[in-house]
Amino acid sequence: MTTEPSVAIIVLNWNGRHLLDDCLTALQTQDYPHYDITLVDNASSDDSAAFVREHFPQVTVRVNPRNLGFAAGNNVALRERTADFAVLVNPDVVVAPGWLRQLLAPFLADSTIGVAGCKLLYPGGTMIQHAGGGISHPQAMPWHIGGRETDEGQHNTLRDVDYVIGAVLAIRRETLAQAGLFDEGYFLYYEDVDFCFAARQAGFRVVVVPQAVATHIESAVAVKGSFAYLRRFHTGRWRFLLKHFATEEILAETLPAEQSWLAAIDYPERLAAALAYESISAMLPSIWQARAASGHGVPAAIRQEIQAGIKQLQNRAWQLPPLPLPAADLTRYAQIEERPFTSRVPLLGPLLARFRATWNNVASRWYVRQLTDQQNAYNALLAQQLAAYETLLQQQALLLRELATANVQHQADLAELQAVVGRLTQQLNEATRLGTGSK
Repeated sequence: MTTEPSVAIIVLNWNGRHLLDDCLTALQTQDYPHYDITLVDNASSDDSAAFVREHFPQVTVRVNPRNLGFAAGNNVALRERTADFAVLVNPDVVVAPGWLRQLLAPFLADSTIGVAGCKLLYPGGTMIQHAGGGISHPQAMPWHIGGRETDEGQHNTLRDVDYVIGAVLAIRRETLAQAGLFDEGYFLYYEDVDFCFAARQAGFRVVVVPQAVATHIESAVAVKGSFAYLRRFHTGRWRFLLKHFATEEILAETLPAEQSWLAAIDYPERLAAALAYESISAMLPSIWQARAASGHGVPAAIRQEIQAGIKQLQNRAWQLPPLPLPAADLTRYAQIEERPFTSRVPLLGPLLARFRATWNNVASRWYVRQLTDQQNAYNALLAQQLAAYETLLQQQALLLRELATANVQHQADLAELQAVVGRLTQQLNEATRLGTGSK
């Protein structure tokens, strides 16, 4: 009698309380006999953990002390793995009946498959969001197979792909043993791409299994296109390409292409890119270490050349254009011109005088209405622009608050480490004193 492989389903959550009922209900009703579910909560503030403990008592709940991001958050559970397979599922995913059995079938038929994803549909179930992904060269921009196509079965063949997204990611235990855990240098975005490339470097296939289907509410927590999203996206993109692209391509193609791209993007994304280059510059030592560990070390001269290229991108990105104003429209509506009332009719009597007064009154009202309309149009343009500035400032404030929180945590970790070092030093001194006294 053959025993079905064991499966550990890991749901990483951050303030996704409104999504967990549908997500966990669909996971708990799978027809596969040997799996368990763990919710890893990244210090949510919306009572997610309490909700799951009350309504889904079969689900194991682990609460992290702070928001660790995707890579480190999932690694908390992956380090304790004992199952044959680990399957990561985002809380904004609702899997279809039979999904788990379909997802595992190719693994059981082919031991070289190390990572698999499924076909993801947009809400409504008719449009494809993801049937595998590809990475472009030379800038490592991602794209989705079948993205926004009506699902008519055109992508229903299992295929090898560059990557599958972390919304649903199935991993063989041996893959984790050889490729390692997720790179915690990523906070959000590209850690799934990085892991798929690492798995392939370890000799495993990365495939998409379209017979396994789920619905994905894309960016349910992180708003796609927001300033915080763009900053993290481009930071992850550069960490990935610096780890995996050939240095010859980075120098000859990526850096020039990035310079041209900077000139074409809008203000918020350019500002996000500037901060991403700042972050990447600080990460370079760990990136070079990661390349060396994977057998693709970079000579010192090449490292310096790439670092100088990133510095040039950073300087170019910080040469921000003026904030975008609809200057032509504002100028046109801002100039109010005097329109004096004129008449060629001579004043001949009281009747005509009254008529002329009435006419002047009507004409004045027409003129005032024109002024009102013009002023309203001008005010609307200003309000629209101010709303755009307010949104950008709110997003930047949110990011700064997150960075401040992370800095506080780093300071606390440093203080704890210093305390440990102090205790060890004290113990060493005490041991030395006792040892000296015993001679």
